Amino acid sequence: MATTVSSSTQEREYCIIRVSHEPNAKEVVECELEMALEHAYPIIVVEPQDLGNETVRWIQVGNFLHKSAVICSIGALISTPFLPRSVSKFTAIPLGVFALLCAGLYDLSWQFDPCCKYQVDYHGTELPTIPTHELHCPSPVVLVQRNDKYRKILHNSFALAVVAFFGWQGYLRFKA
Repeated sequence: MATTVSSSTQEREYCIIRVSHEPNAKEVVECELEMALEHAYPIIVVEPQDLGNETVRWIQVGNFLHKSAVICSIGALISTPFLPRSVSKFTAIPLGVFALLCAGLYDLSWQFDPCCKYQVDYHGTELPTIPTHELHCPSPVVLVQRNDKYRKILHNSFALAVVAFFGWQGYLRFKA
């Protein structure tokens, strides 16, 4: 049976998802991870390596979409006034469209996923807060809950700025 340990240490609650030895172990452990994410534990330790790697990749895709939306929005907004018009239309429009696609995809598919509220603790800063006698894996994946409110505001604001800017530019071109 898969084991989920939840405890409170130093005023920090955590959950450990352990390896299962049942015939349908993968489904059981995935279900336990989903329940831990929905419970919103501040720290989740995923010991099964396959599930941990899959979760890390999922979080990385969400981070990629967020960062791409912000960086491409900034690129689209900055390239238009600073580059010649003949060049800026070949940079600003693709950057703006890609930024809007990334922001839209993030908002439609990642925004409501409980996994988007977590980041991977690559540096191991949270692992010492968990008693070592409770860990069975030498290199577990540690997920730390983060507030993503400002992240969503940031990339949505930039995406709206791109829409407003391109809308204004289109209005000025068709008006003339």
